[in-house]
This record gives sequence, C-alpha cells and structure tokens, in this order.
Amino acid sequence: MEEPDELQRCLKRGQLKFIKTSSGSGEIVPDLQFYSTNNIGVPGELTELEDSKFAPLTTEEPAFGPPALLLLGFKVEETAKIQLFLKEMGGEFLKVIHCTEDMIGCSLWESMHSEQPNLEDVKIAQSVPRVCFLSGLSGEEMMMFIDAYPEIGLEPAVFAALVPNSADKMLGEVIEEIMGDHEMMSAKQSE
Repeated sequence: MEEPDELQRCLKRGQLKFIKTSSGSGEIVPDLQFYSTNNIGVPGELTELEDSKFAPLTTEEPAFGPPALLLLGFKVEETAKIQLFLKEMGGEFLKVIHCTEDMIGCSLWESMHSEQPNLEDVKIAQSVPRVCFLSGLSGEEMMMFIDAYPEIGLEPAVFAALVPNSADKMLGEVIEEIMGDHEMMSAKQSE
C-alpha cells in the first residue's frame, strides 16, 4: 500500500508527527500512525486527535537526552540485528537498552540512562507493547531510523521520542499515553 501524495507532502513539510507502526516488508501498513502538528494541508481524518498528548516532531527538532534506544517488547535475540543496523547507519554510538519490569515505575529519563552491561542478566519486561523510544537524535535522524527500520526484518513497532514534556513522567504512564493514541488512531482508520 503506497502513502497518498498528500501524506508525503505533509511529511516533507514536517506537518506530521513521527510515531508510526512499520512493517517488516517495508510497505506502509493500514495502521500507520501519523499525528498532525497543525491543520494546514493535512487530511481531515488526521487532524481529529484532540486527546493526543504528544508534541510534534519535525526534521529541525534538536537532539534531546542521552544517545540511546529504549526497547519495550523486544527480545534479547533481536539486539544483535538492531546493533548491526545501527552500525550500518552510522549510529553505533546509540546505547541499546531493554525495558525491565523495574523501569515501568521509573521516569522515562531514568530508564533512558539505565546501564545494562550484560544483556544476558537483564530480566526484560514481558507484558509491554512493542515500542522503541529514541533519544539523543535530531528529528531528521529519528525519521531516518524509523523509515529504515523495516530493513532490519523485525516485527513492527511503535516509535516515540524522549522529549522534555515526557522525560519526568513514569514510563508506565508514557506507555499508556502512546498506546491510547495508537488505539484512537487505529479506530479512526477502521471507520
């Protein structure tokens, strides 16, 4: 399924938010997540997200937070593929962190600063949705990562960025907000 031309134009103008699900095949899937940052030139069905709690992301967005990926719902075995992908993209400076049960009650900021020297010893949280938090990257770098993600060949994920407004929130709360927006957008798309 191809993205409509209007969506492509909005993406290029930075009028759409970055969060989306992706498909391992590299195709755009019907539950693609876009969140409007303003109503200019954006298709009507994408502007009706009054309850969204997220700030917009544009290619001009400055980097914020430590250079890291916080993976929720990913398996340890997927880490090597992600690290190889990061190396190929010149992003080997990003620390890969897996979400643990303990992190759910910590702030997103604390979770992004976690140290996991030996992944084999990490008790990964099992009951969390598949989300990849990006930190320490510019808006353009995040968009490049998200667009290239299907090349890894992993299951689809929802992407979100560490931003000042969510940094001090508990990770569990941020997950609920993300999945609430995801479900709201999925419901609108199925209408």
